[in-house]
Amino acid sequence: MRKTPTRRSGRLQATEGGNSDSDVGEEDSSFLQPRSSIRAHRDQQLGPTGPHSSPAKETPKPMVKEEAKAPRTRSLRGVRQKTPESSDSENEAPRVVAAGGTQGSVPRILLQRVRIPFSKEKEEEVDEEKPEISHKNDGTKVAPPYASRVEPKESELVRPSPAVPRKKNLTEPQKVEVLDPRKQWTKDSRFLRPAAVGRSRTPIKPKKTSFTRWICYFLLPCLLLLPAAWYLWKLGCPMSLSEFPSHISFSHLWGVQKEPCTSDCSFVLVESIPDGLTYDPEAPVHMSVYQSWMDLMDGAQSSVDIAAFYFTLQGADTGVQDPSSEEGEKVLQKLMDLSSRGVKLNIAVNGTQNTTDLIMLTRKGAEVKFVNFESLLGGVLHTKLWVVDKKHIYIGSANMDWRALTQVKELGAVLYNCSCLAHDLRKIFQMYSYLGEEGATIPSSWPNDFSADSSLSHPQHVLLNGSNAHVFISSSPDALCAGGRSSDLDSILATIDDAKEFIYISVMDYLPRLEYSEPKRFWPVIDNRLRSAACDRRVTVKLLISCWPHSKKAMFVFMESLEVLSRKPLECPIEVKLFVVSATEKQKTFPFSRVNHNKYMVTDRIAYIGTSNWSEDYFLNTAGVGLIINQTGAGVAGSITAQGQLKAIFQRDWNSQHTQPLSHGMRCASRD
Repeated sequence: MRKTPTRRSGRLQATEGGNSDSDVGEEDSSFLQPRSSIRAHRDQQLGPTGPHSSPAKETPKPMVKEEAKAPRTRSLRGVRQKTPESSDSENEAPRVVAAGGTQGSVPRILLQRVRIPFSKEKEEEVDEEKPEISHKNDGTKVAPPYASRVEPKESELVRPSPAVPRKKNLTEPQKVEVLDPRKQWTKDSRFLRPAAVGRSRTPIKPKKTSFTRWICYFLLPCLLLLPAAWYLWKLGCPMSLSEFPSHISFSHLWGVQKEPCTSDCSFVLVESIPDGLTYDPEAPVHMSVYQSWMDLMDGAQSSVDIAAFYFTLQGADTGVQDPSSEEGEKVLQKLMDLSSRGVKLNIAVNGTQNTTDLIMLTRKGAEVKFVNFESLLGGVLHTKLWVVDKKHIYIGSANMDWRALTQVKELGAVLYNCSCLAHDLRKIFQMYSYLGEEGATIPSSWPNDFSADSSLSHPQHVLLNGSNAHVFISSSPDALCAGGRSSDLDSILATIDDAKEFIYISVMDYLPRLEYSEPKRFWPVIDNRLRSAACDRRVTVKLLISCWPHSKKAMFVFMESLEVLSRKPLECPIEVKLFVVSATEKQKTFPFSRVNHNKYMVTDRIAYIGTSNWSEDYFLNTAGVGLIINQTGAGVAGSITAQGQLKAIFQRDWNSQHTQPLSHGMRCASRD
């Protein structure tokens, strides 16, 4: 096979499958001359010109054989190029026949290297194109140099890819379309190429209008944020995800009660003053617990619900024969008479022991549920509450015990005609009743029917004795706080933190540790808040703690650690006193009596009345409730607020002859 010398990098190079320059037509010979041949042509002598002049003798052209090198190709993104070493017969350069009839190679600049469609119109193949015919001056038709072709062999054909058709006119400059990643592509097993024209897989999305953008970026977020803001304003942020289902109940969101309720309430503080305990004649006097219970039962029309630690209303229950047990026995008789009047008696009591009193009540039609709190939580049901006709309530420290009426100092509160609050308290009673069912367990999340109607963040707005008040009911432990219910411990801490001037506390036991479970541990949650209130905010703190034979000696050590803060140089306004209920020799024989059993706290803003002593056990695994009342700045002329009445009781006890200094604590305590 002959090789035609071509210029590459200033040197002559042989091209496979081509002819020499002498075999190319006259019109194309000058175009195909390499630069070296042009210089040789300049050195030739000028001879006569014209049609009859003899042609000058051609200088022999040097033939330099070099190794075939890969033709330089233009680098294009997304287009696959092949070198001569890797090319096959289908990718070799096409051969053409010059005007003279001999076969020759088309210059590389005329070859179409990249064939990328840029129009959607269907393009014809080059083989089907007709060459244009030109005319000489004498009228002779002459075909262009590349018009006359000789069919190349099949191995020499260049078969264009179906996706890359050739152009009509090879002489026109080729337009190469730069690959755009935003356009459609099809994937080959070896390389990527642009998809065929007119075969777009996905339609072009129309641009968003300004109105659409306004809806997406402004209106929709507002529609989502407004309900969320209203929800937080109405119910506050749920403490956990388990609390959220109860928040979204219909009655909570829209304030709809299943039954109509009244919020114009009458508030009465009630006390039990042990026999032989006297005060100054000017000291305030309140209704007795015994009388309040009798009045509640006398006015009952449909139902009486009672949650209690135990039932020992008869002297015989404790092995005591004393006239002071008469009031307890009258209460028991009144309870048994309820069924004869068509009043349903429902009782939830701690433990599994069916005492004599409960047996008698069951025979009279009472429904008694025994709640085994020891197996459920490891504690006891220490709650003391009444709900009568779903509109009157009692919360206090008094147990269903004859001693709580005559031998133990107790304090509680009765709210009459307060059905809105009664509905809320009855939900706690219904929880106890549910846990008294056989095989009942504490659910991970209580159903919405048990959800609270009042809480620390959303108290009920009621009238107490004609004065505006914010009231809510707390519960302990956390496992018995249904959706929205504030825990008893959180309510106590919030009351301490809210105080501005003073904090007065009267509880039987104050032990900042886990006392009734093993192992014992330090628990300074409430203790730290009191220290901070006194030393940081200079709030006056006074604690009135009970001292009786069942007091633990460790409690007095903790009390001393508080009172020592009042010394110089700290001078924190903290003071502790002990309340001692005197007893005769006979009264000393009454078991678990002659003690100040109060459990309340009062500040310049809030009154708290609870059923739990202040150690970790009562907030960890023991059931209890609390009544929190805030009447700050809502008093009516001539009325006394709940915190005002409670403050008067504390000051009466604090200044009475029944108090002793803390240093006498070890004398009355008999337990380590």
